[in-house]
Amino acid sequence: MTYIMSTKRPSRFLIARSLMGGLCLAAAITGITVTANAHDPSAEKQTTGKPSAGKQTTGKPKAEKPSAAKTTPAKPKAAKAEQKKPNVAKPSASTFTIPSLEDKPTNAQTNVQTNAQSAADETLRNDIDTLWKKFPGRAGIAIYTPFSNDIIGRRHTERFPQQSVSKIWVALTILEQEAAGKLSLDKKIRVSRDDIVVFSQPIKQYLSNQDSFEMSVRELLAHAVNASDNLANSVLIRVAGGPQAINQMLDRRKVQSIRFGPGEVLLQSAIAGLEWQPEYRKGNAFKEQRSRIPMEKRRAALNKYLASPLDGAAPGTIALVLKRFGERPPDDPGAKLLKLMAGTYTGRSRLRSGLAPGWSLAHKTGTGQVLGSISTALNDVGVMKAPDGCRYQVAVMIAETRAGREVTNGLMQNVARAVVRHHRQIHPKAEKTS
Repeated sequence: MTYIMSTKRPSRFLIARSLMGGLCLAAAITGITVTANAHDPSAEKQTTGKPSAGKQTTGKPKAEKPSAAKTTPAKPKAAKAEQKKPNVAKPSASTFTIPSLEDKPTNAQTNVQTNAQSAADETLRNDIDTLWKKFPGRAGIAIYTPFSNDIIGRRHTERFPQQSVSKIWVALTILEQEAAGKLSLDKKIRVSRDDIVVFSQPIKQYLSNQDSFEMSVRELLAHAVNASDNLANSVLIRVAGGPQAINQMLDRRKVQSIRFGPGEVLLQSAIAGLEWQPEYRKGNAFKEQRSRIPMEKRRAALNKYLASPLDGAAPGTIALVLKRFGERPPDDPGAKLLKLMAGTYTGRSRLRSGLAPGWSLAHKTGTGQVLGSISTALNDVGVMKAPDGCRYQVAVMIAETRAGREVTNGLMQNVARAVVRHHRQIHPKAEKTS
């Protein structure tokens, strides 16, 4: 990057604006190794009253048909014999890294940049505080802004239930195995009736008139991440080597404050106060059995899950991991995962609805079970990209609330809008000139 020196004192505002636009596209990475929650401050305490009661509309989860252009596989072929599970890959990169800028401004320019950034960050921090305090439920918010290793958020060090957000870690494990030469994404995997799980699983339709079919790992990844298909994800967990392989991957990368649960059926059964049985795979057997559980037992099981989620993760840790994905070269598993997440089409009314024209989002949603008026695990995490290339890592996770969809989606939309306002404050002409 070239800096023009002058004997006259430059305009602080003009230098700040030019630096923000240029540095978004010219950031260079160095390898300072840290653990995934090293920059999280101590956990915050929240004083809240009882959440306001709101009508929660529930119904059967609708299975979205996969986009033919992106995820629909060719007509599945009848499966052959079960293939061997691949060995768990050992990636060469064992940790994530925090970025720094090689082309650092001079002292005077640094002060201008810092002042402009600090003012914008303070405004964003106040906006997030206001949104968080008004929300009727337990929510965690985490945001990383460009050129800063400091996090903005609330309750971002606490573990919140992930639900389908955890599909990120399954996909990352698979992509690591591919990078290590242990697995081809074109490999065909047998999917049978014994793989059927619960809730949203659009590819189950392929088992309507046959006992099994084959689908490539690549297609399974697209279904699991882009459509949040539980069946596709469960098969990928099997291919990866089971839940233990996912947790081993997180351990190797030194990612703290993230748990991967026991798998779809065991997790959802525990939340409902049930012990999983294979016959629950048939039709609506799981929901029918769940409806027979006494309400007190279900409430106790749900409270236990919310207090210590088997699939818990801190919003701040997720945001930091997403930040590090963006630092990697295009062939890195983390970078490939971000590219895959850009095709997600679930959660259109969450973060995506708060984007301004020209912005893009690579993200993953998650949604938990509903008990009476209580909704759980309403999440959206991802990377918001401004028209000039600046990236904001954002995680909004709602553990529980009695508010309706309009309120919960509104929180996520307003967080996204606050991020857009932050970017306009540090680089007001970015969207007009891109």
